[in-house]
Amino acid sequence: MASKTPRSSRAGRPAAAAVGAALDRFAAERLAEALPRQRWFGGKGRRIVAVAVRDAAPLGDGAPDTWLTLVDVAFDRGPGETCVVPLRVRGDGPPDAEGLGWVDLEGAPARVTDALGDPAVGGALLAAFAEARTLRARRGTISFVRAPAFPASAVAGGLAARRLSGEQSNTSIVYGEALILKVFRKPEAGPNPEHEMTGFLTARGRFAHVPQLAGAVEYAPADGEGVTLAVLHRFTPNHGDGFTWVLGHLGRLAEFVATRAEREPLGGERVVQLVRDFSAGLLGAMRRLGALTGGLHAALASDPGDPAFAPEPIGAGDVARWTERIAGDLALTLEVLRACLPDLPAPARGRAEALLADEAGLTACLGGLDALPAEGCAKIRIHGDYHLGQTLRTDDDFVVLDFEGEPARPLAERRAKHSPLRDVAGMVRSLDYAAATAFGDSPAAAAAAGATWRRLAVDAFLDAYLAEAAGAPARLAPAARPALARALAPFALDKALYEVRYEIDHRPAWVAVPLRGLDRLRAAGGMP
Repeated sequence: MASKTPRSSRAGRPAAAAVGAALDRFAAERLAEALPRQRWFGGKGRRIVAVAVRDAAPLGDGAPDTWLTLVDVAFDRGPGETCVVPLRVRGDGPPDAEGLGWVDLEGAPARVTDALGDPAVGGALLAAFAEARTLRARRGTISFVRAPAFPASAVAGGLAARRLSGEQSNTSIVYGEALILKVFRKPEAGPNPEHEMTGFLTARGRFAHVPQLAGAVEYAPADGEGVTLAVLHRFTPNHGDGFTWVLGHLGRLAEFVATRAEREPLGGERVVQLVRDFSAGLLGAMRRLGALTGGLHAALASDPGDPAFAPEPIGAGDVARWTERIAGDLALTLEVLRACLPDLPAPARGRAEALLADEAGLTACLGGLDALPAEGCAKIRIHGDYHLGQTLRTDDDFVVLDFEGEPARPLAERRAKHSPLRDVAGMVRSLDYAAATAFGDSPAAAAAAGATWRRLAVDAFLDAYLAEAAGAPARLAPAARPALARALAPFALDKALYEVRYEIDHRPAWVAVPLRGLDRLRAAGGMP
């Protein structure tokens, strides 16, 4: 009589069909409970009603019990999501693996873990790149594609793999100090902006201040658009992100000014001089960051022959569309503020009440975009989520990271061409956030130092940006500072509105920071 137990493939290892069936059961019965515990999972606010494997492929040599798995997640409300959850199925598991649960495999319990927590799996993924491997999935293929920047030395292997901690929506694995693999946990069909942008900047824009694209993992379903599951970049040795670096300096500046205020009266000019002297190096770095940003935008505007990147003139339709969207976000944000007003901390509540009482003052910030077509400015591909936290500080420079755009926005919007001033406004808001975080509700002298530093840093960044952007093959921004300020204001408003909603949802105690930014825009008549 034939056995009802699936045959093992070799050496007692369960057959692929048996493991695949076990993964189907595990996804349907266990993942709904396990997914909300994962740091990267973004659907924690909705109840999962069903999980099913969309497709899966065994990774093969080096990790024979690991499957690259895409699962479809359905919720009690709203659209579903497709998630990348590489799974390892084995009788035990490494102590640092991320345990998701257990499943019956050929009559014995098998532990299922998130495979990206296992260094051996990280090594197997790099080997798949080295071999340019294509895996056969149930309903398509998964290909490991190398780019020209893939280092020949990586083919020999021997690079230790470690998973980065503290990430949110993605998962990254670092290989020594040579490569870094970013796995997109929530991929979307169509061209991936991170893959597209860093590939362009590496190969054609020849812009050195981004991670150089070394490869990608591409899923090609039997029907439908392809999906980028991961990107591989050359690793950039660094000293941490730009926001942390700036914040550390500003903390020291706040202490320095507070100490000096105990020994001498600090009037306006004296505060300015102290800040200029103490922060000379940092202000120089902000000038460098401005020039680098201008160089980034110039590189993105450098290929008129590629429809995906060719600069296009900003027209009245663009202005109307952008203004309408920001006005809609303004109405939404004010509605959110009204609803949560009783729950806001007292200082933030007073500022919110003043903003709600002067909606017209905020609406006045929307009128500056007409300067863009009037001066012949172009729209180009942009970073889309640009701030200090998206930079790495190297020995004496910066590298720009994460070209996915704002994750909450649709893929088509993140790939759309836009005014580069949207990126500029994002960095201006980030400088404001750093100053507000460091100085908070400081005494008068320290508060004056924080306001002074913000003004000097923004001026240094903008002056250097304009000088570098002037050499771009297309007009990127108004050349005169007053026109630049007017055109920046709607984008600064847009960013501050997003920040208010984010802080209300995630960190209500911080909402005073973007509310101060909104108040400053309103009081200055739209000048950021």
